[in-house]
Amino acid sequence: MKYVIIGTAGHVDHGKSAVIKALTGIETDRLKEEKLRGISIDLGFASLALNEAIVAGIVDVPGHERFLKNMLAGTGGIDLAMLVIAADEGIMPQTREHLAMLQLYGIQRGVIVINKIDKVDDEWLELVESEIREYISDTFLKDAPFCRVSALTGAGIGELKEILAGQAGEIPARDSTAPFRLWIDRVFTIKGHGVVVTGSVLTGSAQIGDSLELQPSGTVVRIRGLEWHGEKVEQICAGQRAAINLAGVETEDIARGMALSAIGRGETGSLWDIKADWQEEVASGVRVRLHLGTGEFLGRVYSFKEANNRYMRLLLEQPLTAGAGDRGIIRLYSPQTLLGGITLVAPGRNTRRLTPERAAAADVAGGKEQTAALYYRLAESRQLLTREDIQRQAGYLPNRKVNQAIDRLVAAKKILCLERAYIAAEVLNRLTNQVTTILTEYHKIQPDRNGLSKEIARQKLDLNEKSFEAYLAEWQATGALAVTDGQLALQQHAEKHGGWQQELIGKAEASLENIGLQNVDQMLLAEKISLPADKIKAAHDMLVRSGILVKLGDMYVYRKTIQYIVQLIHKHFAGKDTLTVAELRDILNTSRKFALPLMEYLDMNKYTVRVGDIRRPTSKILDLSE
Repeated sequence: MKYVIIGTAGHVDHGKSAVIKALTGIETDRLKEEKLRGISIDLGFASLALNEAIVAGIVDVPGHERFLKNMLAGTGGIDLAMLVIAADEGIMPQTREHLAMLQLYGIQRGVIVINKIDKVDDEWLELVESEIREYISDTFLKDAPFCRVSALTGAGIGELKEILAGQAGEIPARDSTAPFRLWIDRVFTIKGHGVVVTGSVLTGSAQIGDSLELQPSGTVVRIRGLEWHGEKVEQICAGQRAAINLAGVETEDIARGMALSAIGRGETGSLWDIKADWQEEVASGVRVRLHLGTGEFLGRVYSFKEANNRYMRLLLEQPLTAGAGDRGIIRLYSPQTLLGGITLVAPGRNTRRLTPERAAAADVAGGKEQTAALYYRLAESRQLLTREDIQRQAGYLPNRKVNQAIDRLVAAKKILCLERAYIAAEVLNRLTNQVTTILTEYHKIQPDRNGLSKEIARQKLDLNEKSFEAYLAEWQATGALAVTDGQLALQQHAEKHGGWQQELIGKAEASLENIGLQNVDQMLLAEKISLPADKIKAAHDMLVRSGILVKLGDMYVYRKTIQYIVQLIHKHFAGKDTLTVAELRDILNTSRKFALPLMEYLDMNKYTVRVGDIRRPTSKILDLSE
C-alpha cells in the first residue's frame, strides 16, 4: 500500500473543508468555534482511499489570514497540494499567498479545484478558469489538472477523486526504510492512556515498543500505542497520518512544532546557515518568523561578510532540531509579510564569513547530489567524523545511502578512513602542511631540543585527542614526522638530533660514572662534558628527559648513583624492618638536605611506604635482585 499526504490551500470560505467532506464524509472542522463561525481555525484531518493501492491522509488548513500560522503548520510535509478556488470569487488574497508559500516550500505537484460551480453560469466559469490558468503559468501548478466541483451538490467529486488518484500514483513513495521522523501538530491527553501526539510520518516507520527522541529536548520516549485515522495499528510508516500514545513524557513538555525522530538523527542549534529564495530585499538583523515543519520559530537573519543575501545566517530564539536540506518559510516578524523560502544548510560555525566549503554545501543543500552534500560537510571538519556523525549530518537520508556515499568517496580517495573514522583528504593535507610549518619554525627557534610537546602541537592545531592521535599515526607512517618521548619533530630534525642526543648521552655516562651523590646542575655538567654555554641548558634538559639525570627536589642526581642507593637500602632492610631519614643520612654519609628528597623519591617509586616518621619496605625493595 502506498500512502500520500494531500494538503489543501486557498482563500477563506472557498470551501476547502466542504470539498474534503464531500470526498471523505469527514467533517474536519472539529472545534466548537469553527462550527459556529463556519470557517477553519486550526488544522483538520481526514483519510481517503483513492484506489486499492493508494490511501491519502488529507490535511485541511485554515484560509483566513489571521490563522496563516496554522496553515503553514500543515503545509510543510505534504506530497500533493489541492488548491481550492471558489468559482464565484476567483483568485483572492489568500489564494495568492498560499500558492506562493506552496511554491517556496518546494511542493512539486498539485490539483486546481474550482468549487461552488453551482453558483455561476458556464460563461463566468470559463472566465474564472482562464484567469486562474494565466495566474499559475509561472508556478509549479502550470501543468496541474483542473477539476470543477460543487461540494454542495456533489457534482465533479467523483472526477476529483480520480484526478487525485492519478496524481498520487505519479508521486514517488516516501521512504519507509529511512530514519523515522514526524512533526507534531497536535498534543492531548486521553484518560487512562496518557500523552498522545499526532502528525504526518515524513520518513521511516515505527512500531509499538520502539523508542524515539523528542526534539529538540532530546528526551527519549517510548511508543505505547498507535492509531491511523482512528484505527489501532501495530506499525506506522512514511506517508501515513498517525496518533502516537507516548510513555516517558508529560503533556506540558510537548508542543506543536516539536518532532519525534529516530534516535541520533538530525542536528540541533539556535544558529543555522541557510540558502534563501527571497521575495524581496531582506536587511541584515531583521526579526523574522521561521515556519518549518509544524512549528513557528522567532529569530533574526544576518548577512555574511562579503557574501550576497542568497546565503545568510539565521539566529533563532530557541533551539531547532532539523536535517540538512529541510525547507521552510520566512515571514517578517511584524507586519507578518512573506519574505521568502529557505533551505537549511547546517548549524552555523564560529565565523562570520561564508567559507568555500559552506558555500559549496549550501549550493547542493536540499538537492539530489547526496554524495556531494556529504563530502562538503566532511571537507569543513578538521576532526575525524564517525559514520554515526556523518549519518547525523545527512539529516534523514537512509543509512544505506549514507554508507554508499561514504564508500564512493573513499574509493575516489576524496576521503580517508583512519581509526574507523573519516576525514577529507584535502583537509588532512592542509593539517600536514600546518604541522610541518609549526615544527619548522620551532626547530629554528629551539634547534637543540628533541621537538615540540605533543600536547602543545595538538592545541596549536585545534584538534581533539582522538583525531590528533589518528593523524599522528598517519604522519609517522608516511615519514612526515617522528615522535620521541612525547615530542614531535620533522623526520630530518629527529635523525640529526638523535645522533647528537646519543653522542651527548655517551659523553655524560662516561664523565659522570664516579660522580657520587652530587647535584649535577648545568654548571657541573658544562664542566664535565665541555659544552658551550648556549648548548648546556638544552643538553641538561635532554638528559633529564631521557632519565640520565633524576630530579630530586631542587637537585639532579646521576641515574647510576640512584641505582647504587637503592641497593644500599635493600641491604639495610635485610636486617631491619624500618628506615628513618637520619638512618638514610648516615648510610649515605650525606646531609639531611640530600636525605629528605631521596626519601621522598623512595616513597614515590614504591620502594618504601611511610608510616608516621618511619618508612617500611615494600615487596619491590625486598625482592630487588643484587
